[in-house]
Amino acid sequence: MKKMAMLFMALATTAALAACNNNTNTTNDTKKEAAPIKATLTVPETAKIGDKVELKVDVTQDGKAVTNAEDVAFEVKNNDTNSDKMVTAKLQDDAYVASYDVKDTGKYKITAHISAKDGGHAMPNADMTVAKDATSSEHATHNDHKSTTESATEEHDHHHDVAITYNHKHTVAKDKEINLSVSLKHDGKALSKASVHYQVLPQFKGGKPTWITLEETSNGTYEGKHTFTQAGSYQLKLHVENDEGLHAHEVKDFTVK
Repeated sequence: MKKMAMLFMALATTAALAACNNNTNTTNDTKKEAAPIKATLTVPETAKIGDKVELKVDVTQDGKAVTNAEDVAFEVKNNDTNSDKMVTAKLQDDAYVASYDVKDTGKYKITAHISAKDGGHAMPNADMTVAKDATSSEHATHNDHKSTTESATEEHDHHHDVAITYNHKHTVAKDKEINLSVSLKHDGKALSKASVHYQVLPQFKGGKPTWITLEETSNGTYEGKHTFTQAGSYQLKLHVENDEGLHAHEVKDFTVK
């Protein structure tokens, strides 16, 4: 009887420990679920040639300001001139800001690209109009009319629809110019008139993220030249977007010797 009692006690203890471990794992798994990042983009609704406009995005997570984002940049696209430029943001008073010198008239689409440490990505966008018949040396930061949009962490479901062919090597010598070229297809057809950028993410201490804009050189093929001045391991994150709401991205390792 004593042996039987001891056996039952041992089994009960084992079951209790297993239940405890399961509860602990459940708690840990719950803690690992990070809240989505939210971003609020603020830009002037209108500007004039000669203005220095302020681009600002507030990033929060679980109600708190995010001040350690992996990379934040503003994409400034002039739909009239078909120009596209990336402007790196800097942290200022718990927000990410940058200035942009207005040189051309047109209708602009400004998109903030936010990459969080936990892999979250948000892309709020807003419109800005530069009048064709007005020029001014005044700063647009004095303009009270602002365009503000909000965006939460985005889940991109379109990646499987975009076929990416890399026409360049993923290794290059330091200080040697490389032509970064990709060919894109969507639903089996060449993807034309897309906005294509490489997000350069150094994987070593002291490296600074940057962006490379790829221009369409032929139907569905996009190219951009760049010179890496620091040797080391990188990640190149390709972003593909168009006006129909498509957004795909893919990350590849890259080495500079």
